[in-house]
Amino acid sequence: MIEIRRDEHGRVVAADGYPTAGCAKMAESQAVSSLSKSKLYNMIARGELETKTFGKSRRITWASLRKAFLSSEVGE
Repeated sequence: MIEIRRDEHGRVVAADGYPTAGCAKMAESQAVSSLSKSKLYNMIARGELETKTFGKSRRITWASLRKAFLSSEVGE
């Protein structure tokens, strides 16, 4: 049987403790990457990070954060 772990927000997380899908707020992205907001916005402008817009707020997808800063394999 596969055990599914969830964080305090109910999102499915991998063995490393980070969500496997969805979008991260800027503060979460900063914590994962250890970069400033301006560096993250530069990466977004260069197309290195994928974002989704919800109203006036911009969120970075967990898939692009995993690709850029975490292991490429989920749960590795």
